Amino acid sequence: MTGDFFFRRLGRWSHALARRHSLSAFGAQLAGRPGGRATSALLIITSLLLYFLILALLALGLWLCSLSFPGFGLVPGLPLVAMAVELRPRFNRVPKYATEVTAAEAPELHRLIGHVAAALSAPIPAVYVEEDVFNASATLVGLRRRPVLVLGLPLWVSLPAQQRVALLGHELGHFVNGDPRRGLFVSPAVIALQRVDEWLQPVVGVASIVTRLVLGLVTGVLRAAILPFRVGIALLAVRDGQRAEYRADRLAATVGGRTAAVDLLDILLLRDSVVMLVMRNARTGRPLAEWPETIAKLLVEVRPNLAARRESSLDNVSLFDSHPPNGLRSRALESLTSESAAVVVTSAQNARIDAELAEPAARSARTLKRL
Repeated sequence: MTGDFFFRRLGRWSHALARRHSLSAFGAQLAGRPGGRATSALLIITSLLLYFLILALLALGLWLCSLSFPGFGLVPGLPLVAMAVELRPRFNRVPKYATEVTAAEAPELHRLIGHVAAALSAPIPAVYVEEDVFNASATLVGLRRRPVLVLGLPLWVSLPAQQRVALLGHELGHFVNGDPRRGLFVSPAVIALQRVDEWLQPVVGVASIVTRLVLGLVTGVLRAAILPFRVGIALLAVRDGQRAEYRADRLAATVGGRTAAVDLLDILLLRDSVVMLVMRNARTGRPLAEWPETIAKLLVEVRPNLAARRESSLDNVSLFDSHPPNGLRSRALESLTSESAAVVVTSAQNARIDAELAEPAARSARTLKRL
């Protein structure tokens, strides 16, 4: 009972702190005080310290393994070496099931992406699509930091033309908005820490009690050593990441127009309802060209209660959320005075893009129908 009471109090405290931070960051955006330089510097320093720790783990493991080889030193030494190797700096990769769409296959889509990139002074990315992901992402992959854009077809097919431009503006905006999570030093550290939990689980399936005790001691020491970096990098990356999301939203409004960018965020706010409608469209065989109409009708229906839905997005905030609440993001964009869009897509251009993506979009619909 005492433990339950403690964790409930801790949960309420962390939620209140996360809510306070979200509102503070939102207020800073409205006031034109984005900040973040000190946090970015601390994030880089923390990432570098993690790399030094990884080298120390490797050196210690090799030293233990070398003691009277082969000998008892292998028991703690090998896990240390394995952990250091597993935590080595890695870079993002293209999602396993993403399919590249070349400029030869979809010239109109690439032309639109090129216009958006030019408006933002962003690099032109390689373009990939995923058939069953209601999302989109932009990242730098590999040591050469190659820009890559991944479009989830269920989301892309459901968006009207100008909201597609806003989506591209937001994603390509991550290449120029100073997001530290995509930096050369920080990105590998974040990826490395994501693998820690996979390695530091309680030891099971080992017959020897002595071996279990030794391995348990090793993993316990490693958990204690890594914990400050896990928490520090996570919290720092979240704070800077949320600022980066606000900046990407403003860039989305710049290229796609304020209304389109706000509507896009409201669609993400209503994600559960939108996904349900998308699945229904797939299962009933509704033509892909009519999917945006379904989402447009949903926005009209929820408009009277939209303010309350936006406010409720604060109910589930966490200290480790990488994105601000969608309701606050919509409100931040509505405070902008300019409505103009740097890139406008005509219905004819949008139809040509749909035709270029007709085959993978049809496969996506069939995939969703089976889910």
